Amino acid sequence: MVVLLLLGLLQLAVPGLAQTPPSGTVKIKSFKYAGSGCPPGSFQGVVSDDVQTLTVIFSSDTSDSGPERRSCQLSVGLTYPAGFAFTLESVTFRGSFQGSASVTTTYYFSGIPGTGRVQRSLPPPVEGNFEFTEQFSTLIHPECGSESVTLNIHTILYNSITVSAQIFGLGWTEC
Repeated sequence: MVVLLLLGLLQLAVPGLAQTPPSGTVKIKSFKYAGSGCPPGSFQGVVSDDVQTLTVIFSSDTSDSGPERRSCQLSVGLTYPAGFAFTLESVTFRGSFQGSASVTTTYYFSGIPGTGRVQRSLPPPVEGNFEFTEQFSTLIHPECGSESVTLNIHTILYNSITVSAQIFGLGWTEC
């Protein structure tokens, strides 16, 4: 009995232990996109084996905003085991820019109220490659008991910025 109690306390004390679905059980069932910043054939998405990240990879030049505003709306259908729920906790951006630029990303789940948002401005006169991570201040979760959800991600690029990848940190909880 004491051993079971200690194991239960250990699960509570160690984040991530028994709080994520088993490896390989989170799948992308659909991946759609539209907008001025994402022409056909320009994206792919992948969930990491440890189900901790969702990576969206942009093919070259697809998300280059040029001197104007460009946007891309992604719709990602995900399936996952019953007994879990997740949120997007963070997003890491990789790419390049010239002069000043900014990027804004929002996310929401279809049919669930609330929106998470991050924004970053890149000041001039810097140019070249970048990588930065932003934390979402609002965390939205699908209802417990769901086994699939549509995650919607909207990214807006301003000025001369090219994003080559967005890596979303997934935060899981057991229901």
